[in-house]
Formats: sequence, structure tokens, C-alpha cells
Amino acid sequence: MSRLLEEQGLEINHRLWTALALVEQPEAIYQVHKQYFDAGANVAITASYQATVKSFEDVGYSEKQAIAYIERSVTLAKKAKQDSKGGQAKWIAGSIGPYGAYLSDGSEYTGAYQISDYELKDFHEERIKALIASGVDVLAIETIPRLDELRVILNIIAVINFPVWVSISLKDTAHLANGDSLADFQQLVEQDQNVIAYGINCVSPQLVAPVIENLSVAATKPLVAYPNSGAIFDAVTKTWSEEISVEQVFSTDARCWHQKGAKLIGGCCCSTEHDIARLARTFDQAK
Repeated sequence: MSRLLEEQGLEINHRLWTALALVEQPEAIYQVHKQYFDAGANVAITASYQATVKSFEDVGYSEKQAIAYIERSVTLAKKAKQDSKGGQAKWIAGSIGPYGAYLSDGSEYTGAYQISDYELKDFHEERIKALIASGVDVLAIETIPRLDELRVILNIIAVINFPVWVSISLKDTAHLANGDSLADFQQLVEQDQNVIAYGINCVSPQLVAPVIENLSVAATKPLVAYPNSGAIFDAVTKTWSEEISVEQVFSTDARCWHQKGAKLIGGCCCSTEHDIARLARTFDQAK
């Protein structure tokens, strides 16, 4: 979402990040979703990763306005799905980013924040309810850096009973970003009846194969992998370094991930519609 919004001339170096476009230029978000569907994507992830009631209230909007903007993220994705070409199956996933994304300091990649379970519940609950009420097909609980936050989110979902996929950020091939155990993560999501798939996102492409191979040993659910392009995030400037060449990542490497057990494969930060088109061609050719 971010790369393609920037290519349309939007300045999103802001506390709201891509959610700023929900306020200032919603048509640009629609266009990004449509570009991805036209490229062959099966799933659009809403521009709600950093769109929370607290995020909007902090920059001057009311709770009612905040919920309306979150709902708009779903409406735009639905319209793009309807207007897009291509006969592939298409779904809308409502993005739920971590509390660290709200902090806008890169801590979704470290988990280094102090917050109570009560505060986490208050932070996440309204966005979850708004996305579900707006008609998403699934929730994407993504870039989660720590297990206590994930448990709070899954407890909210348990009351509502709605399908989710969960993807985490990593410190290394055996630990979440804050150091929690990957094995403990897998045990948690395997046991949760609302989790329909799980894995990793916004990690270096080089981490994907060993982590998916590790998870596949005990996995009974589909595994998820959508890495970033290999760029490094600078939390001070809120910019990404130059990424590695992605041609191999979204073709040869992606086939390897699939063979190791990943069934939902895509791209995160700094990837583009060209990468998704390459993925679509890769797996069409593999049929």
C-alpha cells in the first residue's frame, strides 16, 4: 500500500502513515487495491494497519470520525474488488496492526513498549469490531511482535468468533521481535479455533524459508509468508533503505516457500503490484 500511494504523489510520512490517505485521498487507496487485484492478487489487505480510534483522536478527529475512516478502508477495498479485472478468487482482509505501529517509532519490529492487557484491549477492540461490521472476509492480525499482545487480540476475537490469520515480526528464526519463542507462538495459534492460518510478514526474505520449514513440522493449518522487499526500516526518518533485487524473491524463492509449506504468499513493505504479478505468473506456471 505505502509504495503505491507514494508513487501517486502522496506524502505519508505521518503518524497515521497509509491511514492518512483514508482522510485526504481515499481514491488513491482504491486505485492501489485495484492495481493489486488487476495484477492477480487474491487478497486485498485494508489500509487500516495504523488506523485506530486512538490514532485518529491523537490528531484531532472524533471517535465517530475515526470509526468512519476505518469503515472506509473496507468500502474502498470492496469497490476495487468489484471493479477489478481477472477471474481469480478475491477476498478482503481487514488489517489489524500492533500497538507498536500506533507509536510510529518502529517498535512493531522490536516489541519494546510497556502497556497493560487492559490498555491493549481498549486499543484494539473498536477497530476489530468496525472492520468486521463493514464486511471483511477475514482479519489479518499482522506484524505482531509479542505474544501478550496477540493473546489479548485473540481473546477479543474469541467473543466475536471470526476467522483470522496471524503473522508476526521476527528477531531471528526462532523468536518473535521481542524475544518470545516461535514455538510458543505456534502452540498458541494452533490451539485457537478462530485462527485459520498463521506465519510471518514484513521480515527479510532470507528469513522466510527457514522459519516456514521450522513451522511446517508441527503445522496443521496453512502457513503465511509475506516478507518485505529486503529493505531496512529507519524509525527516525521513517524511510526504507534500498531493497535487494526482488525478481528472484517473488518467483524462485516463493516456490521454495510454497514447497516448504507456505500457502498464502505475498509482499509487505516496499513490494509493488509488479511483484504480485510475478507471483501470480509463477504459480500459474506451476499448475
